[in-house]
Amino acid sequence: MHRGTERTSYIPFLLNPETRSDVIPVRLHFRETIPQARQPISHRRVCVNNGMVSITHFKVSHGDIISFQENDARTRGEEIRRSFYIEISIEKIIGKFLDHPIRMWRRTKTEWFRLLKTKRGCRLLLKSRFLQQLRSSMQEEDLERTKKFGSEKVCLGSSFAEHNRMKRNLYHFKSLFLSKRRNEKNRNIPTRTRSPIVYNSSLYSNSTYCSASPHQFTMKRKIKRIELPTHYSEVNHRTPKAVVSYGPNIGHIPHDIRLKDLNLLLRSGNGRGQNI
Repeated sequence: MHRGTERTSYIPFLLNPETRSDVIPVRLHFRETIPQARQPISHRRVCVNNGMVSITHFKVSHGDIISFQENDARTRGEEIRRSFYIEISIEKIIGKFLDHPIRMWRRTKTEWFRLLKTKRGCRLLLKSRFLQQLRSSMQEEDLERTKKFGSEKVCLGSSFAEHNRMKRNLYHFKSLFLSKRRNEKNRNIPTRTRSPIVYNSSLYSNSTYCSASPHQFTMKRKIKRIELPTHYSEVNHRTPKAVVSYGPNIGHIPHDIRLKDLNLLLRSGNGRGQNI
């Protein structure tokens, strides 16, 4: 009976997706399939609680810290950016509400994909008016949340929670884009051939969403760079999220996360280029 259960190990992926080390890389989009996720585990390139793991179906529990080697994170970083913030958020949300031809939107999307391949393209899109307005809105939301709950640090670490949050903000911005285009038409200003969301022609730099506590003398906080999940993942069974991701600095872990082993933070150092 036990062996039969092992052969049908794909079942826990749907019933309890947070308890296996070969499922977590798939949930994080570090790998596309479970067999691909098992390769770095079998090659001892994945750590759980500062220890190498070679068992592909290793059971993890709440509070465990999973880390990936920097090379693996760097290799998959571009695919993660494209998957979460171009194909999902931009294409399925903004593309539906902008009142311009589908052909124009396809050209814009192709341009975003091209820019994501270079650091210069990332910097250009980070300076675009669209992303500046989006970050400003998210920062104001963080500030209101900080005032309400009295939190000293706001962490936007979860790739899944952050994706939903991005969608919520993008829905909010659809009215901004539509009203902007209506104003341009009323002023008889000829529209550009490219989409209005691309002003300076990817998206984000390569590391996690984390923002420090607001300064006392400023109402708006500035985030020097928006980052994506890379190295560290904390298993969290209390939420619908599969895992919570941080990095590349382990110091970004927020104060309200309860780790099974508090010494992990001390042993990990600054976390750059290291496995936990």
